[in-house]
Amino acid sequence: MLRDHYPVDKLFEEVLGYIPDLSPELKKVDSYLEDEKLYRLIKKDLSQRRPKTTQTGRNSTPVEVILRMLAVKQLNGICYKEIKSLVSDSMIFRKII
Repeated sequence: MLRDHYPVDKLFEEVLGYIPDLSPELKKVDSYLEDEKLYRLIKKDLSQRRPKTTQTGRNSTPVEVILRMLAVKQLNGICYKEIKSLVSDSMIFRKII
């Protein structure tokens, strides 16, 4: 089933308060990723992958996370395996994803 977002983790939100602010480049990317029109286009495209993607099946990675991971991947010019490692090791990247 296609999901929009992960549930909010209050403890993680509290920890993020101690993480430094994003760089100007990441702030700009973050502001673009907040665009509702872009989000709906990506969600529509992902929902057409299988006939009942939005209704049945196991939960997917949320659309928001896919979009943000792709943006960070493109920004850094790295492969998917490297972006997974980069995001899991960096609280700054986890903050925007």
